[in-house]
Amino acid sequence: MDDTAPGTPPGPPDVPAGLAFPGAVRLELDELLDQVIERASELKTVQGRLRKLLAATHHIAPRLDVGELHQRVVDSARGLVDARAAVLALVRGDHPAAVTSGAADGDVAELGRLATGDGVLRPLLVDEVPLRLATLDGDEAHPYLGVPLRVGGAVYGALHLLDKRGATEFSRDDEELVTTLAGAAGVAIENARLLDGARRRARWESAAAELSRRLLAGSLDPTEGLRHLLDEALVLSDSQGAVLTTVEDRDPSSVTVPCATGLLGSLEGRRYPEDDTITAAALESGRAIVVSSVTADGRGSQLVEAAPSVASALAMRLSDGIAGDGTHSVLLLVRDGGRRSFEEDDVDLVEGLAAQASTTLAVARSRADREALRRVEDRELLVADLNTRVLQRLLKVGTALSSAASAADGATRDRVLAQVDELDDLVRELRRAVWRSPPGAGGTAAVTPSRSEQVPRPRGR
Repeated sequence: MDDTAPGTPPGPPDVPAGLAFPGAVRLELDELLDQVIERASELKTVQGRLRKLLAATHHIAPRLDVGELHQRVVDSARGLVDARAAVLALVRGDHPAAVTSGAADGDVAELGRLATGDGVLRPLLVDEVPLRLATLDGDEAHPYLGVPLRVGGAVYGALHLLDKRGATEFSRDDEELVTTLAGAAGVAIENARLLDGARRRARWESAAAELSRRLLAGSLDPTEGLRHLLDEALVLSDSQGAVLTTVEDRDPSSVTVPCATGLLGSLEGRRYPEDDTITAAALESGRAIVVSSVTADGRGSQLVEAAPSVASALAMRLSDGIAGDGTHSVLLLVRDGGRRSFEEDDVDLVEGLAAQASTTLAVARSRADREALRRVEDRELLVADLNTRVLQRLLKVGTALSSAASAADGATRDRVLAQVDELDDLVRELRRAVWRSPPGAGGTAAVTPSRSEQVPRPRGR
């Protein structure tokens, strides 16, 4: 029976409880829902990674010391892609360096082996492209991600990421994130190096100006100034030893070390053969010589003998003739194994050091020449004074005695003439004393008085 009141429109038909969509439609809706959830999860993951990338970039952006910046880069890269370990391998000629984060003892050695010869990592630096591998050793799943690091348009090193946590390999997203981080790191490192170089040059210019002022004012002895220069060079060039070596035209087969400091202080005053040395190479080439491995090079045996910890060296020839006629000088700096090897970037600073060393030696030579000239002038004045005040009077006395002797008897005459001879000897000794050469100048130069400066003898003697 229909209970609907008259005039009431009919309602919708009753829907049975538990009504279900057809199977195909329900499955399609479930798949779409799963895709939406998965996409939302991916977006959340990407958002999280972008935040981590921004945080990592911000972490390396401040103006830091280059060494501290290296460590921040490798720490940030490791955390960015959840890697077990990260290694920043720096290209340093014969002395590659590595900065690590979470790496085991054998990781760096293994990476070095795989990056040389026909190793699987060699294309990373040769082709300068990122490299992703499912495994490094081929036995177990050890995922690897490598990205080249460029600074100033040249390969500076490579970021190596090892063993991604919770995954069997690094993804393309991981590669893009680390590549972006490496780009930001390259800019930050270049800026840090430029800032460090500017600071060192400013400090050097200030120190050089003060040194020049003191030298020109005469308040600093040139030898002391040269030693001060070498000490300052150690700090400004981040070196541990410095020497000034010289080679003279009169003895070109040997090298002399007039001044040395730091690790090479024991070389001061020494002389050794010039053949096949770093000094000889710098003198012959006329340009800076960078030796990244002193022990392997063979030309630095004297340096290794003086300081076994020496690893690299940089030598710069000074201006010719600046230390004196026929003398050629070389400024040589060394670093131990705990410091980075010398690079071409260091040449500009060392050129400034060499220029200041040349100036210091020029001041020393000029001052020595002026001192020698002053001594000669003093002797000439002394001779003129002696000739005017003493020698002429002695000659007059001798002449008077000689005249008196001619009128005396035999015995008296002989005694007077003996005194005349004493006066002659006294005149000679006075002249020798005045014109005697200084010690080390070739002995004593005796001067024989002219006939007009000798006491005349009476005839018949």
